[in-house]
Amino acid sequence: MRVPEILSAVTTPFLPDGDIDAPGLRRNLERLEPLVDGVFVAGTTGEFPALEPGEHARIVEISLAVFGPERVVVHVGAPSTRQALAMARQAQVLGARRAAALTPYYLPATVPGILRHWAAIAEAFAGEVYGYVFPDVALTDLLPEGLPAVVDAGVVGLKVSGRASQRVPEYLQQAPDGFRLWSGNDADLPRVLEAGGWGTVSGVSSVCPQPWARLRDALRDGDDGAAAAAQQVIEEIVPVLGPSIANLKEGLDLLDLAGGPCRMIIDPPTPTHRTRIADAVRLGAN
Repeated sequence: MRVPEILSAVTTPFLPDGDIDAPGLRRNLERLEPLVDGVFVAGTTGEFPALEPGEHARIVEISLAVFGPERVVVHVGAPSTRQALAMARQAQVLGARRAAALTPYYLPATVPGILRHWAAIAEAFAGEVYGYVFPDVALTDLLPEGLPAVVDAGVVGLKVSGRASQRVPEYLQQAPDGFRLWSGNDADLPRVLEAGGWGTVSGVSSVCPQPWARLRDALRDGDDGAAAAAQQVIEEIVPVLGPSIANLKEGLDLLDLAGGPCRMIIDPPTPTHRTRIADAVRLGAN
């Protein structure tokens, strides 16, 4: 089993007045930097539909300053190709070398439409471009049989979330050697690796990175017992912290990091669930 790439899908911390907490974001990233392999920024967990272009640029700048260009995947997904290209070009000017784009969303796109969209981004962006399939929220889907055409469009990897994450083996059966696939299912890393996948993009690891770091290191060292122990912790904390962005921010606040309010209309955790989040954070930190 290969050593996975652990990418933390980071939240975007906001201040009470709604502005981005830039120092808080840097602090969150600096805490993650020694533990995970990289970060996925301005994605779903980062509330990307609510970000302004200048805010997207600021997030990219801070992330690159902490992790460097090889360890940052910048999400540039948008409903239109025009918007996505503007973000991709901006990220490239700032020094980004890895970008991911959600399928066009809100109005469902056909497979040819997805391919036109991703091909335009791949042509405009000088680094690596990955597709992002999350049909549960985007409405647009890409089934495994469409993957060869995606590769022809210049896409070199794929992040799959929601119900698309249940198709990891099927996607990889259609993929060429060297194609990278990450699952957004935080607790599913062993199955992803067994199928030949590349790693995970995990929101919960942005709050509790230690279990994912232990799992990765145990897999590298061939320590099955340590890997099983780390996976057990992951399976206990993921249902408590995920998939709610508000739950993740609550966990960060409990760690005296920058969580803050959600900008999007997301209900906060109940008092009972806050207690469960506190227990999960303690477990994940041990």
